[in-house]
Formats: sequence, structure tokens, C-alpha cells
Amino acid sequence: MIGISVPNYWFAIVLIIIFAVELHVLPAAGMGPGGSESFDPLRWSQLRYAVLPVLATSLVPLGIIMRSTRSAVADMLSQDFILTLRAKGLRGWGVLRHALRNALPQVLTVMGLQFGYLVGGSILIETIFTWPGTGFLLNKAILTRDIPMLQGAMLVLALWFVLINLVVDLLQTAIDPRIKRG
Repeated sequence: MIGISVPNYWFAIVLIIIFAVELHVLPAAGMGPGGSESFDPLRWSQLRYAVLPVLATSLVPLGIIMRSTRSAVADMLSQDFILTLRAKGLRGWGVLRHALRNALPQVLTVMGLQFGYLVGGSILIETIFTWPGTGFLLNKAILTRDIPMLQGAMLVLALWFVLINLVVDLLQTAIDPRIKRG
């Protein structure tokens, strides 16, 4: 519930206050001393710069995905085929595995839609943490009124969103043969 109800920019500021200002455990902003050119996610000295932005960006989509997964699995567990599986002697993880497999197409749909939220949320998160990315680029284009840059960045992000949703649709078809695409 917290992940769904808390805006990611507010959560980002709270994370900065707790972990960077009060505890002095993680850096508040930037990508490290070398910037984006020398960023190596395999080294903790540089990966620590990504911890707070990743947490702030992923809280809301993770909450929505977890809630929809729980709902879909609960719905599957009330289906007749689960009762049949239990009547045949299947228990515990075996029943849950069947329920998860049948709930997966619905969860994949939610995951694909949350990609759009990640793109939209990245504008504020990248600005708060001064990370160079498309969100930071969009914010800079808005502030400087650079219309061609804004249009180009929005076009690229929209194409990524459409591509991700196409991949999700193809995965749904591969996972669930009952879904027919014509």
C-alpha cells in the first residue's frame, strides 16, 4: 500500500534525508567522481550512487505489480481447476505453481504498463539525483524551451513504450496458448 500511495519524488527526498544527510551511508546525487563516462555498476564505489535512484524509481511500480500479482493469484486459487488439483492430491507449491503460471499473462500486462510509469517518473527522479538520462534531458528541454529536443526525446520514449508493450504481447502469446492473435 505504501508503494502505491507515495509519490516517487517525495520518496526520493525522504531517502536522501535519511541515507545521505542523517546516516551518511549513500551519496545524495550524481554518478560518482568520474560521471557517466566512467560509471561501472560492478564496483560498489560507483554502484552506491545508483542505490537511492533505483529505490525511489522502483517503489511505485513494484507496489502495483505486487498488488496485482497477489490479486491475480488469489483469483486463480479460487478457480475450479485448483480444486481439481487439490482433489488429486497436489498440495502447497505444486498448486501455487499452477496458479502463478495461469496468472502470469495478467501480471505481464501490468508490468508492461508500469514501464510507462517508470519513464514518466524518471523525469523527476533523474532531476532530483542529477543523473544524466532521458528524464534529465526532458527536464532540461522543458526548462530551456528546446522544442525540437523535447519532441525528439518524447518520440524515442513513446517508441520504447510501444516496443515494450509489443514484447509483452508476444510473451503473453508464448506463455498462454489460449490467447490467439489474429
